[in-house]
Amino acid sequence: MATPAAAPAHSPRMFQLDGLRGIAAFMIVFYHLDIVYGIGGPFQRGYLFVDLFFLLSGFVLAVSTEKKLLSGIGAVEFTWARFKRLWPLVAVGAGVAVVRAFVIGMADPLTLLWWLALDLVMLPSLAGVGPFYRYNGPQWTLFYELLANFLHGAALKRVGTGAMLALALVMGAWLIYTVRIHGSDTMGVNAPTWKTWWYALPRVFFAYILGVWIGRKYREGFRTPGLPWWLALALPVLGTAAVPYLPLGKVAGDLAFVMLFLPLMMWVVAMSQPPAALKAPFEWLGTYSLPLYCVHLTVLVWTKELAGSNSATVAALAVGIALVLSWVFSKLVSFTSKPTVAKGAPSTS
Repeated sequence: MATPAAAPAHSPRMFQLDGLRGIAAFMIVFYHLDIVYGIGGPFQRGYLFVDLFFLLSGFVLAVSTEKKLLSGIGAVEFTWARFKRLWPLVAVGAGVAVVRAFVIGMADPLTLLWWLALDLVMLPSLAGVGPFYRYNGPQWTLFYELLANFLHGAALKRVGTGAMLALALVMGAWLIYTVRIHGSDTMGVNAPTWKTWWYALPRVFFAYILGVWIGRKYREGFRTPGLPWWLALALPVLGTAAVPYLPLGKVAGDLAFVMLFLPLMMWVVAMSQPPAALKAPFEWLGTYSLPLYCVHLTVLVWTKELAGSNSATVAALAVGIALVLSWVFSKLVSFTSKPTVAKGAPSTS
């Protein structure tokens, strides 16, 4: 009996990473479900998958875009192209959240519209209290991804591969220090203060820079044997479910997961070889994860407010609404953009 055709594991677009991104988005949904509805369960550390987004971003850009950056694309041009790609996520997330804000009377209408304008141009709150962005908590990660992209285009692209690993290790030491101060790897969610404004930086840049280094090693041809694709994708889920029950404490558990487990898992998934038949579903899941990530938290909170209950039935209803609304936005809004074109790229003739 013929076995299913397998897509090359090392094709220019590794669609297995789209599947991993989708899984990460669902883990964050389950984490927020626990926070909003107090259901408990194994995904209390789902916030750690935020670090996976930064890791994936660095890896993918090192593999697919860094050569274009070296061919003449400026940091501002590159960041602007990334901003245009990410902005629909900002608009969808803030748009849903501002409707709730008007309905519940969060503030006077002019204030709500002013806050919306600030969130849409991605100016964070500097109030020192509340979320990093006024309406949609998860939007903070998009701000820092753009910052990482800018620094990649401005400076990181010129850092040698060996020096990149050394820089990742420095960021890792800074991350250990910061997580010990903060008590967990949840930095970046809250509006910064004069004391805490730098907390998110090691969280973002350890993962992003390590992702760039791993991506360069991949681009240079480094390979390892792969696990079965289904096992590779299941291991990150099993790992995050196990972290709360390990005898490590929150600080040590978070650091071990982010610094050791997640990079290994991303590599294991990259080395896996899913059947070619899964290419379209995985790519769809990767795209669908974008509106889901930016919409779900508002839906979970608002559904609880409207129902006046945090029962399991209401929680299930909230997840269902978030899934459907995200699907609608995935159909109505384009979350892709044309590839950035390098200026003065060498001829291939």
